[in-house]
Amino acid sequence: MTKPRAASPAIAREEWEATRPSNALRSAVRRRAASVSEKLAARGLGAFVWRKKLDRDLSRGILPGIVSVRSERRRYLARCREADGVRAASAAARRASSPPPVPPAALLARAEEEEAKEVAFLLQQGRLRAAIRFAEGRARRIDMLVESLRGARRCALGAFRGASAEELKELGEEIGTLADLDRENEGFWEAAQLLCDAEMVKAAGAGADGRSGRSLHSEVAADEVTELIRVEKAKKFLAQNYSTCDDAPAPERGRSTAADDDEEGSEPLGEVALPPTETLPAGPEWRKPRYVARVRTGHEWNKYNRVHYDHDHPPPKVVKGYTFVLHYPDLDLAGGKPPQYTVEEDGSGSDETCIVRFHAGWPYEDVAFRIVNREWERSRKAGLRSTFDRGVLRLSFHFKRVFYRR
Repeated sequence: MTKPRAASPAIAREEWEATRPSNALRSAVRRRAASVSEKLAARGLGAFVWRKKLDRDLSRGILPGIVSVRSERRRYLARCREADGVRAASAAARRASSPPPVPPAALLARAEEEEAKEVAFLLQQGRLRAAIRFAEGRARRIDMLVESLRGARRCALGAFRGASAEELKELGEEIGTLADLDRENEGFWEAAQLLCDAEMVKAAGAGADGRSGRSLHSEVAADEVTELIRVEKAKKFLAQNYSTCDDAPAPERGRSTAADDDEEGSEPLGEVALPPTETLPAGPEWRKPRYVARVRTGHEWNKYNRVHYDHDHPPPKVVKGYTFVLHYPDLDLAGGKPPQYTVEEDGSGSDETCIVRFHAGWPYEDVAFRIVNREWERSRKAGLRSTFDRGVLRLSFHFKRVFYRR
């Protein structure tokens, strides 16, 4: 069987020329499509003219489907109904897969639980540091109180013996910090604070019993007697429960070690007022978020400080970093945008400090804190932590260490 001969190129061209749409037909179709599109647009309906498809259909001998405004309107409405159906199905699927909203009471309880965990962690770290410093022979005065409260040693009164005014001032600040965290042992820290304040008065040269060589008004004398009674009660409370008759002497300082670089204290940090020109938009009531803000301080035992200072005469404390914990329970409930923090210039004109501002939007006001203007250590390994989980924003960072060079 012989194969049919292929048509010659001339014959194929004649056939294509016969089926090719004329320019007049092409122009008429385009004008018709443009007219329908304009009429649909005038009625607020979307219309799009796909000219390449029109040319392709014409080249294949297919008349375009654009015939009237009514038919195009029906097609447009059908497409809209189909798109609405797809969106409704997608929204239903999201609602079915999303967890039920958490009531505000549960969010508040969860925030309190997170705060309790944070406090427990800080207290546990303080106990561990005290035990390590005792084991290495470089205990501090606050460590004697921590170990006495823990029951490991009964040497609470020894923390105040032979202390200078500067040491007592530092001890008083550390007692205040632990008292804010450890609410369960409020009685112990209150007694320690009373005794520390009394020892500071004695060290400053004004005896707590008021013997200053001049006569006192009867009401002033009565107040001093009342204070003496409170101090004696506090001393007796510590002696009976947290001290022994052979109380340990004041803590001794060993030689400087690398572990001293990691010693840190923690102090509360108060917010700063924002400029009065910033007004909140009118509307529902605004409120400030609950927060815990602390500044971490300590001695830096770099080469320079080890040469010029020792543990009996330590270098000045420096700010090593900050920790901020802010609670936004309503943001977690609404599933809104997480809060943000920005670092801004200090309005006081000082280059040594700057302002870190936390912004969340309604219903929470902005909160700002003044911090030291130094470069942050950005690596997560070095302590940078910024998270927002379950309505709680946490920001914690250290500053870059400054190394001494000749």
